[in-house]
Amino acid sequence: MKKFFKVTYLALIAIFFSCTEDEKLTFEKVTDNIGTAGGLRTISLISPTIDLNNIEGSSWTIEVEQWDDQDGDLLQEVVVYAQFQDFTPGNGENNKPEVEVKTISASEFSLGPDGLPRSIIDVPASELISLLGLNTETEIDGGDIFRIRLELILTDGSVFSSGNLEGNITGVFFNSPFSYPANVVCELDESLFAGNYQMEYISGVFDAFGGANAFDDEEVTIVAASSTQRTVAVSTYLTSLGPFTGTLTFDLVCGRILVPNQSLSGAACSTAIVQQSGDNVGTFNPSDDSEFLVIFNDEITSDCGATPYEVVLRFTRI
Repeated sequence: MKKFFKVTYLALIAIFFSCTEDEKLTFEKVTDNIGTAGGLRTISLISPTIDLNNIEGSSWTIEVEQWDDQDGDLLQEVVVYAQFQDFTPGNGENNKPEVEVKTISASEFSLGPDGLPRSIIDVPASELISLLGLNTETEIDGGDIFRIRLELILTDGSVFSSGNLEGNITGVFFNSPFSYPANVVCELDESLFAGNYQMEYISGVFDAFGGANAFDDEEVTIVAASSTQRTVAVSTYLTSLGPFTGTLTFDLVCGRILVPNQSLSGAACSTAIVQQSGDNVGTFNPSDDSEFLVIFNDEITSDCGATPYEVVLRFTRI
């Protein structure tokens, strides 16, 4: 029978405060005082996301170091589990319960530089999708999460995972959370949807203070802040009332162009004029960045008394 133990926060506090400021905290000192315990310290999150644009070449990969009160000698095996959490209801409710993915035996670990067992755990995206019975075309989208859980089993029957550990054992020095989010993203080359563009105002009218078009046409430079986020400096926001300058940020999320909550210019009447995507959003083709639409709602909090309204901008590569 599996035996479950809890390592309490108070026990760990006693350990940390028993050391002087000049003492070097090592695994040997810590685990000698814990007693029956074990963990999987995160050494490196090598590949923490799942790329929807490259399922066959994508995997969740982590390097862990196992420890226990016998310097790793109690390691029997590590079991990997996964579930799917659907955060994009637009394609239906597709949550999937946890399933067992694989078991990694003690023989698959090797001694690391600290003299404790280490292993690189690799879970291919295609394997996750198959085990969970998901359809990549209709049930998975950017923003969804595969939740990976590790379970450590020791030779004395003790079992440790995210459900039976407390306090600092899951973080700080031990860094043994056992549970990790593998976010679904669609990685893009940073050269795409970046560079010099003609920004064309299509629609959107601010209806306070006599009214003003949201933007005027202008040449802009789009900058890649990451593989999926872009920023563009604009100088024609509410031209007839300013104009105001600022930076518009948008995210390229698996075929959709989303504008996160922001105040692009800092203009305000009370707190800030805020922009954010609404129900209607722009789309993009990752193989063609010559032209695309960015669609978002402006003045969403009616900070200046204006009615929230939709803005449509067209960007054409120069």
